[in-house]
Amino acid sequence: MLGLSACGVPADEWAEEACAGVLPGDLVITEYLNDPEGSDTGQEYVELHNPHAKPVELESLTLYAARSDGSQEKGFSFSGSRPVLAGEYLVLGDVRDGPLPAHVDQSYGESLGALGNASGKLGLRCGSRVIDEVSLSAPARSGLARALDGRLWPDSAGNDDLSRWCDVSSASGGSGTFQGSPGAANAPCSAGDGGSVGESVATCVPMGAVSPRSVKWPRVGELVITEVMVNPLGDDTLGEWVEVMATVPVDLNELSLGSDTTVAKLQAPHCLSLPAGGYAVLARRTEAVLNGGLPTPVASLGVDLRNAGGVVQVKAGEVLVDAVAYGASEEGVATQVSPREASASGNDSPAAWCRASESYGVRGNRGSPGRVNRACEAGTDSPDGGVRDGGGFDGGSRDAGVVDAGTPEGGTRDGGGPDAGSGGASCIDRVTGRPRAVRTPGVGALVLTEFMADPAAVADGMGEWLEVLALREVDLNGVTLTNEGGASTTLDAALCLSLRAGSRGVLARQADTSLNGGLPSVLATFNFNLANSAGSRSLRLGVEGQVLDTITWTHAATPGVSWQVDPASSDPWRNDVSGSFCLSPSGARYGLGDRGTPGLENRACAP
Repeated sequence: MLGLSACGVPADEWAEEACAGVLPGDLVITEYLNDPEGSDTGQEYVELHNPHAKPVELESLTLYAARSDGSQEKGFSFSGSRPVLAGEYLVLGDVRDGPLPAHVDQSYGESLGALGNASGKLGLRCGSRVIDEVSLSAPARSGLARALDGRLWPDSAGNDDLSRWCDVSSASGGSGTFQGSPGAANAPCSAGDGGSVGESVATCVPMGAVSPRSVKWPRVGELVITEVMVNPLGDDTLGEWVEVMATVPVDLNELSLGSDTTVAKLQAPHCLSLPAGGYAVLARRTEAVLNGGLPTPVASLGVDLRNAGGVVQVKAGEVLVDAVAYGASEEGVATQVSPREASASGNDSPAAWCRASESYGVRGNRGSPGRVNRACEAGTDSPDGGVRDGGGFDGGSRDAGVVDAGTPEGGTRDGGGPDAGSGGASCIDRVTGRPRAVRTPGVGALVLTEFMADPAAVADGMGEWLEVLALREVDLNGVTLTNEGGASTTLDAALCLSLRAGSRGVLARQADTSLNGGLPSVLATFNFNLANSAGSRSLRLGVEGQVLDTITWTHAATPGVSWQVDPASSDPWRNDVSGSFCLSPSGARYGLGDRGTPGLENRACAP
């Protein structure tokens, strides 16, 4: 039997105890219909999937919906036994009268009210512990279900990324007055499927055409910020500009371009289209006589860029397509990214940026608006720049978990003590967009909990990764990761690489999800290999001369399988104990199908 409660479901202790065995990621939201044709009442549905090899019990779990800010929450509680079998897709529907439709397995009645048609939250939890949560987004038109990309293994970290969702295409079949695939595996998303994966709800008229078409929004990595002029000679409100480059054909209509304080949409009745490799200048004023002689801007820039430093970001709906941070400007000189680093991941590094040297226009300003930048040279004055994309400002909600840690075969003891403090370093807060002191971790604040040395889905240089668990609220800016051979990477970004207490961060060789095997949002990247062969191996986290955590092992890597610490060994001391690490279980998969739980709570190691 199923029970329900509405309008702010309490996290009763008895309920949390009853479902304590259900871990984040055991059930995954894989599809929903939030905007049916006609009335929403009685037609909406939510699909849950069990991607693991054993049943998961729904009893005492709560399905909930709320606004994006968490307000006006309503929920449905499962008060009786209902196992979701291994591999099963369970469909829960807003069915208020009569028999269940063929595609609905259980009704939640009116408990959730109407799901947000364009935004909101949808989740599943045990008491106060989140099992999975996704952000709702609008379909291209009413009657289309939104589905998680069928190319990727369903996991509750990966589905936080709005760019992994798309409208269900006609090829997936439909039932009644909607188009969806409830109760079955999802089809792969494609560029034409709509919604946040490439196509917006807006329309535009192509040049020379009469009929409108859907706007083709860029996905993460498909539109790159390559140059910014924040302090031109003369009036800033006339001469400021931003240059972007497209890596595939895209439209700029209805994209949000902004700073860390203001955002404005790019609007025009005709399509603001860019070909692959094309550049667009977005300027405060489009008239050459006012803007200092710029090449014709594609659209006007409706935000003020601060001379003292700040952030420039581009969003498609709620998806952060690209963002960069810049430092204090020099009057009349643009800041540009080196051509070899002109990608959404390459422009994250401050070293990728330098001051322009070529002149343009009639006022003596320096920059290369609308054309390829010159290569930055080693030792060139390089202003601070770079912001991690795809989950920085507006990534999806991270699912809850408990503390864990460990080391595969023995290890080095780490010291204790309070956090080290900021030491005067600063970074730009991902929530406020304003500079603040770095929360430098101290010994005991970070734990190495999982690593993938030999991915099978993609090449090692693209798919290697590791996971760190924060036991306190910290930033990873300035933290150094080192292997047994002395190769190291110091994590450096203008944006705060923040982790809340109890949350996990993924550090990877490649941030682009289309290249790294489908990892969830990557917090930062490292640039050395993880050894596959047996030998004396280690990974060490350190900052300001202190060792934060070290793990050591001697075994060879298993292709396509990560090593993870047992959840009972979740601190920098117990993860030194021999046997605290084990291979990830066969049911724990992510992205393109490799085994592991990046960004999620680890599974218990078998005795």
